[in-house]
Amino acid sequence: MNHQDVVAQLVTILTPLAEGRVTVIDGTTELTGQLALDSLKVMDLMLAVEDDFDISVPINAIAEVRTVGDLATQIQKIQQGAGQGA
Repeated sequence: MNHQDVVAQLVTILTPLAEGRVTVIDGTTELTGQLALDSLKVMDLMLAVEDDFDISVPINAIAEVRTVGDLATQIQKIQQGAGQGA
């Protein structure tokens, strides 16, 4: 799955969580800044990401995430790591 595909899937997940705060969500959209996701919504997002991408997101990976694109990059790293372990 390429970066744009991951971003597109994240946009689908984020749209209801954003509650209309922004009209366009893309790779540069800030999760806590522009989307104003609080800690509960971030946890909802992580649960949805784990379900949709069939991965386990380490809590330390979230610290590096600021934008939708950052999250997509982290998801790809996790997927690649899981692929190497199989």
